[in-house]
Amino acid sequence: KGLPSAEIANAIRLKALDKGLILLTCGVYGNVIRFLAPITIQDEVMNEALDILESSIREVCAA
Repeated sequence: KGLPSAEIANAIRLKALDKGLILLTCGVYGNVIRFLAPITIQDEVMNEALDILESSIREVCAA
């Protein structure tokens, strides 16, 4: 715990991709998740993306 984990970041990225959300991993250790949204994104779309991200994190961390 508390150490960079590229494996967890990538698992979250793949889980989100399965649900239709494209994320990027980056950073020195590959443990950073990038979320790139246009400034004009609609609230409903942003909320859906954040819901997918949250559920992906919960599912990966529960495994």
